[in-house]
Amino acid sequence: MSKIDLTAWPLRERGTYFEDHVIGRSFDHHWGRTIHASDNIEFSTQMLAFNPEYFNREVALERGHRDEVVNPLLVFGVVFGLSVEDLSEAGGPFLGGTDVTYHRSVYPGETLYARSTVVDARTSTSRPGAGIVTWHTEGRTADGEVVIDFHRTNLVRRRPAEQNLAPEFEGYAEDFIPGAKFRHARTRTVTDLDLNGFTLLVMNSAVGHFSDGAMADSEFGERINFGGMSLSLTIGLATQDTSGQAIREVGMTDIKFPAPVKRGDTIGAATEVLDVAADGVVTFRHIGVNQRGDLVVQVTRRVQLKHRP
Repeated sequence: MSKIDLTAWPLRERGTYFEDHVIGRSFDHHWGRTIHASDNIEFSTQMLAFNPEYFNREVALERGHRDEVVNPLLVFGVVFGLSVEDLSEAGGPFLGGTDVTYHRSVYPGETLYARSTVVDARTSTSRPGAGIVTWHTEGRTADGEVVIDFHRTNLVRRRPAEQNLAPEFEGYAEDFIPGAKFRHARTRTVTDLDLNGFTLLVMNSAVGHFSDGAMADSEFGERINFGGMSLSLTIGLATQDTSGQAIREVGMTDIKFPAPVKRGDTIGAATEVLDVAADGVVTFRHIGVNQRGDLVVQVTRRVQLKHRP
């Protein structure tokens, strides 16, 4: 089986570096996130946070709330998460936080947005390849009301000297040129959540994906990932770079799984632009590659994108 070296493909970069964080600079984080009751219940029960306000509407109403209360730590996590791509995705551990203030309760169905400002930035004396940055982050509702704010500090990598980067683009149909190739910044490791949870979520009853006993004596020797999940992960890794301005998904063809994906495999993705039509339908070829350089997914996908205003 031939190997694919994704590092040879130009990188569609995500995240920022220490040099980008000048004191006083503000970031309006481009995602928003609607918090659903199911998010709140799952988070609170998984964290063993058995406060009935988080999952019992009658108790919440009795205590003066208009609905179940979203666990404040979920609010913190969501607002923190919304800031990561702009602030710390490029690498460096979360060192700590201060002054976390919950200005009011958040309720299921509310959409949160985030904004951060650099309040301190200094080089690291112990790690010359990184700096230490502190931000003040605010979480707001759709009408601009602040519901949480906090300071957090991260180690942030310095910008590498040389990188093979793909051109910056916004994702409109006009941004894509047939023949262009680029790899996507994120990778993801396949876990039991994929082999068990996601397979059963879509009611795929093939035991080879979730039964160790059924696969012990097979040619694979262990469970393998459902191909639909490997396909979805490959397209998911490519989605922000290829369909951030999407109107709709048109279809897929030429779906191939040259090698199985197993628990513990880490999948990366790359994209080639095949065609751009006048109506904004762009044809992409996506590939998924594991940590050993094996091609595990290939698919041709058509997406209708918005034209640049």
